[in-house]
Amino acid sequence: MINEVIIVEGIHDQQKLNSIYPGIECIVTNGSEISEATLNLIAQIHNSRGVILFLDPDFPGKQITNKILDRINDVKIAFLIKQKAISKNHRKVGVEHAQEADIREALDHLFVINNRQEIKITMTDLANIKLVNCQSAFVRRKFVCEALMIPVCNGKTFLRYINMLDISLSRIVEVMS
Repeated sequence: MINEVIIVEGIHDQQKLNSIYPGIECIVTNGSEISEATLNLIAQIHNSRGVILFLDPDFPGKQITNKILDRINDVKIAFLIKQKAISKNHRKVGVEHAQEADIREALDHLFVINNRQEIKITMTDLANIKLVNCQSAFVRRKFVCEALMIPVCNGKTFLRYINMLDISLSRIVEVMS
């Protein structure tokens, strides 16, 4: 059972979640032009009940995530792999297009983002395990991202994600094995 309020981009995302989890509570951001009032509401609900960010795996979804993370810390987030959120006509990306099993899996594997954490893993650490600055680093990083259920990204963003999500270097090495 999900007790937190789910933050989604659009009404169709909310409808999809309601079809899978009847009675689930959502806040719709209405896209990347999220209003100040909505940001304040999310912060208030986060302080009282908690929120889970479940935004589309695209650029606007990342923009909304960043706007929310600028306001609040210790946020739960669910990630959908972009390939699992593509519409049937291959023109749109969003939570509303994902299969029920993929949505359930994403919401079963939540991460907590804490913006106040110190950097634990460095770019040198990632270079030492061949996830950056070497041939086929992208292929290795993509494998690790998918195994950890985080968005596939470049090396700099990967470093930021793993530090924000408090994923240890030993966990990354374990996934690579």
